[in-house]
Amino acid sequence: MALFQVIKYTGPAHMLVWRYPKTDMSTGSRLVVGPTQTAVFVRGGVICDVLGPGSYTLSTANLPILSALVKLPFGGKSPFTAEVFFINKLDVLDVKWGTARHIQLQDPVCRVVIPLRAFGQYGVRIMDSHRFLERLAGASQGFATQDLADYFRGILNSHIVEELSRYLLEKEICFLEANAHLSEIGAGVRQALEPLFREYGIEMVNFRISSINAPEGDPSVRKLRQVLDRRHEMDVLQYSYQQGRSFDVLEEAAQNLGAGSTAVDLGVGAALGSVLSGMAQSAVQPAFQAQDVRCCAACGASLPSDCAFCPKCGKPAGEITAYCVKCGAPLSAGSRFCGKCGQEVSPPP
Repeated sequence: MALFQVIKYTGPAHMLVWRYPKTDMSTGSRLVVGPTQTAVFVRGGVICDVLGPGSYTLSTANLPILSALVKLPFGGKSPFTAEVFFINKLDVLDVKWGTARHIQLQDPVCRVVIPLRAFGQYGVRIMDSHRFLERLAGASQGFATQDLADYFRGILNSHIVEELSRYLLEKEICFLEANAHLSEIGAGVRQALEPLFREYGIEMVNFRISSINAPEGDPSVRKLRQVLDRRHEMDVLQYSYQQGRSFDVLEEAAQNLGAGSTAVDLGVGAALGSVLSGMAQSAVQPAFQAQDVRCCAACGASLPSDCAFCPKCGKPAGEITAYCVKCGAPLSAGSRFCGKCGQEVSPPP
């Protein structure tokens, strides 16, 4: 049986777990554990001892559990068999993730199903070497960063879909505006993933979403953009979607005037006139509501609130007069109701 004097990490730099290639060793051998590493001794599939950073001479004092299992005599260079795993506890900040396939997600604003893809990266740190080796990497010769990404890819995708759907629905945000909220969405995904990673002895250092996108050539994406463009136009014109649809239907019917009976044509024309009249009233009414001024009782000129004489005719300002807030008709001093529409006149401030 060969006796090895120095046991240390000589594996690749990107490995989270690396198994020392030999199992034959003896007391008196030298064990070197790096500043960001731990060394775990395993015998018969059972984790025996965990040693932190430092340089050790293997002895029964350093390996109490293993010594009890192997029944090593005290002192001397007694040979024994065990596996040594080096665990890298350095922060790994560049673990890439991405959805393997498009995620079918209904846009909460326009109710259009969109095929989405998301990409980003996250950072981890192994906090519990015993639990990590026991639950995730114990049966392998090594466990790299890519192995970690592959293992958690399905879990990540399911949580990302759930959190993205919840956030967009609660905030009533369209998918096309989701990239402006990546930090908030990423924070929610991280909060959901942290307890799961802790079960494997892993601490999540950060989580970032780089982008959320969909294929521009997809018919549902084109449809969504058309709906949003239409919605923005209506916001600028300040009328509702129902008004816009009514106008489109009546406009189409108006183009076909003459093709049907006279009664139908008259009905379409009356409906179109009613819609246009309602839209005009809704646009004009705020202008009347904004008119509530103090006027000269002699010439009707507008007066500043603190003016005692009219700057136009020089006569005393007299009593306050105003315009009706409903129809805009002028009101005489002391009027309680509008003489044109009957609207009750509010007392002057």
